[in-house]
Amino acid sequence: MSSILKQPYFSKLTSMGVGGSPSEFYEPGSRDEFCRLLGSLEDPFILGGGCNTIFPDGEFSRPVISTRKLEELRISEDGRVYAEAGVRLNKIIRKTVNAGLGGLEKLAGIPGTVGGATAMNAGNGPDACFGLHTRKLHVVSPGSGVVKTIRGDEVPWLYRDWNMPGWVVLAIELELEPGERQELRREMKLYEDRKSKTQPLVHASAGCMFRNPGDGLSAGKLIQGCNLKGLARGGAEVSRLHANFIVNRLRSASSDDVKRLMKEVTRQVEEQTGYLLEPEVVFARDHELETSREY
Repeated sequence: MSSILKQPYFSKLTSMGVGGSPSEFYEPGSRDEFCRLLGSLEDPFILGGGCNTIFPDGEFSRPVISTRKLEELRISEDGRVYAEAGVRLNKIIRKTVNAGLGGLEKLAGIPGTVGGATAMNAGNGPDACFGLHTRKLHVVSPGSGVVKTIRGDEVPWLYRDWNMPGWVVLAIELELEPGERQELRREMKLYEDRKSKTQPLVHASAGCMFRNPGDGLSAGKLIQGCNLKGLARGGAEVSRLHANFIVNRLRSASSDDVKRLMKEVTRQVEEQTGYLLEPEVVFARDHELETSREY
């Protein structure tokens, strides 16, 4: 059965630690219940690990469905992996690496869940994206609750986007290649260590806030080049370690603080460099079927 919590707070449900509370909150405990909710609720917002999502301050009027209890994970000896949307990304990476299956080790250190990693086509650079290893997807259309299975090569993958608005990830199937366990573990640790040294993981954040603008340019380097490290609005601050992170260092920021700071960073970077940064994080909005990256 699903849990309906009267007053959960988005500050506890998201890694940025900001936002108000949902008017309705559901945690389905099975894929059947998840599909029933999708078929019966009007305009639900699907929440995975909450690692790249910013909710507004105050009450959020759309019903929120959490995937965190959809945790089934199966790994077969032939390299096939089945994972439901709520499986944590770090769990599936460690399990596959320990099973001697290669492909996900370069994603080590990326937070979130399988559902979010699929919808965001999570990755470390263009050659290490989640979509590259996705053989099948089991997706649901909100409003109908009907499950459809599609091949991974039918998905119009984009940089940090699976480009399938209006669909919800229920589960995925991966096809990974056998590898030497010690080498895979070494590679996994390399990526984990690199992130811990270069990213402000000790502070509340939503990961990288802006997309890289292309042309081989890094959003973080553009922001740093504009001398914006340490810039703050309210409790939100541009990280002094990695300029593409906004941190809620003292956990005193509001959602509005984050938005105001992002707008100021965007304005200054465009004025100084001519590049218009686009957000990589998702801003949840009331009364919209699809989420928007605008703020």
